[in-house]
Amino acid sequence: MIDEFVQGIQGLNTRSDTELVQRAKEGDAGAFEMLYARYHPRVYRLLYGMLGNRDDAVDLTQEVFVRAWIELPRLQIEKTLYGWLRRTAINLGIDHLRRSQLVRFQSLDTPFDEEGEPLEWQIPDETQDVQAAVELNELQECLHRALQQLSAIHRVVVVLHYIEEVPVEEIAQQLSIPVGTVKSRLARAREALRRHLEPLLNKGNEEHDMY
Repeated sequence: MIDEFVQGIQGLNTRSDTELVQRAKEGDAGAFEMLYARYHPRVYRLLYGMLGNRDDAVDLTQEVFVRAWIELPRLQIEKTLYGWLRRTAINLGIDHLRRSQLVRFQSLDTPFDEEGEPLEWQIPDETQDVQAAVELNELQECLHRALQQLSAIHRVVVVLHYIEEVPVEEIAQQLSIPVGTVKSRLARAREALRRHLEPLLNKGNEEHDMY
């Protein structure tokens, strides 16, 4: 009995999003649970990157999947479910920032004093080498510190464009601002990250040269 259950789960895991969505529409709760397990971490990382707050990211991640469940009978996906989930997460994240008045998206020059918690930008560890793992951990810490210094408005465009690979035109549409404004914010964010990362990386290089 247990073996049959395990085999059933493994079988679902190999199915495409389209197949799982169809099975979920037909009442297969396990299919929706598989979709949740498949995309929950990515949706959370996206929202945490945008908001810089773990509790808000957890709450909105749950809201994304609640909406997916509600919209399931009408849900149409072209390639993967994640495209729909990402759009929903971005919209919820932007609405949350607007309501909390952390970001005034219409004004490029609005100052922002609020600083979110550091982004959990996970760097995949593809090696078992201890020294390499230590270096990856140090690099991750540098990225954490740098992203912590960005204002929410700049962190949003960095996460969407460089982590989620959302095109500039789509970001402009999502934020209801001109494409040129998105490019300006990305340029400012890149420069800010460079300023924050440079001394940290230089320090790391100096320590490495001592050995």
